[in-house]
Amino acid sequence: MREPAPVAAGEARAMGLPRPPGALGRFWKTHPWLFDVLLAAGYLVVSAFWSLVTPLSSGVWSPAWPYMIPLFVSVVTSASLMLRSHRPWLTYLVFGAGAVVAFVTDTVVETFGVGLAVYALFVYRSNRSGWIAFGITVVGGVLVLPALDWLREPDPERLFVSVPTSVLFLAVMLIAALLGVNVGDRRRYIGAILDRANQLARERDQQARIATLAERARITREIHDVVAHSVSVMVSLADGADALAEKDPQRSRDAVQEIGEIGRQSLVEMRQLLGALGDDTAESEEDGSLRPNPGLAELVPLVETFRTAGLPVSVRTEGSSPSSPALQNTIHRIVQEALTNALRYAKDPREVRVLLDFRDDVLVIEVTDDGQPGPPAASVGSGRGLVGVRERARLAGGTVQTGPLPDGGWRVRVEIPEQEDQR
Repeated sequence: MREPAPVAAGEARAMGLPRPPGALGRFWKTHPWLFDVLLAAGYLVVSAFWSLVTPLSSGVWSPAWPYMIPLFVSVVTSASLMLRSHRPWLTYLVFGAGAVVAFVTDTVVETFGVGLAVYALFVYRSNRSGWIAFGITVVGGVLVLPALDWLREPDPERLFVSVPTSVLFLAVMLIAALLGVNVGDRRRYIGAILDRANQLARERDQQARIATLAERARITREIHDVVAHSVSVMVSLADGADALAEKDPQRSRDAVQEIGEIGRQSLVEMRQLLGALGDDTAESEEDGSLRPNPGLAELVPLVETFRTAGLPVSVRTEGSSPSSPALQNTIHRIVQEALTNALRYAKDPREVRVLLDFRDDVLVIEVTDDGQPGPPAASVGSGRGLVGVRERARLAGGTVQTGPLPDGGWRVRVEIPEQEDQR
């Protein structure tokens, strides 16, 4: 298990985490390499001093190569301490090799340095790695090296020296292991908490983005339902009024008046929709006053609007209507979009049939026209109409089937399973 990634100061503030106590602690936290360099330098001073003082005190030191080996080992092991945070196994292996060299040259084993390497494995790698290194170190330092030393020079006096040395070595390793377990577990626990906090912050941001996109999609559907339907009917009425201007002026004026009425109604619905996006969104959503939410009762004026625009619409309803306002609004919008689609693309239809079948557990909304067969008409819309139908049906748990009929015309069929709370 690797060391958990630190949390940036900006992310910590964004998550509302408290500021770490102590200016010195924060400084070392933000400058870990500097701490490792200073630790390595301090260890080098002590280790080199000890490597020189020991032979000098015995009066056997010489600038010759064999007596420079401990100093060389001190330099290499001290340099490896700069890697203890990122490569703790490498630091441990370097100190282990230094201990072997010290044994071969019959110099002092750097017990404290080996303890630092074991401690680093507990803290920066894992408890498993630390205990493996602890076991290897104890077996090698307490059993193997003293046994080899005895075989090399079986002197009882050396045995009296090696036993306390081994006990001291074991005590140092045990202290290093216990400290490493405590510090390492604390670091990993805090790291896990910070990782979880980061994950929750990312999930919160992702949920906010999803909610924003969903709201945008809802607004797009609502605007499309209001604008596309109204504009399509107004264009059809305008074409009819222009054609009747000379032949039947009265009908032409009626069509123009109908255009004005549809335009005013569209403005009202648009204001309601835009008002739902203003500062009083929460309040307006509670009473439903600002959000256009037509239901099945508004199907009659909707159908009349299409008939006025020249679309021969007939409606047949089977069974009792669902009571859920949300489901009624979904049905209304689906019928509205299907009729708008027929008004735009159906070629000389004699009849556009709307079937609302509420008899079974699956609600069926079917809109078909008998437009003349021919090549598909060029699209004059945004392409969002049927996409909006599918999205509304999906949100209600339903399915959509669209396509041409064998004898000409087009069919839009939506099936929505009725829930218990919608009846």
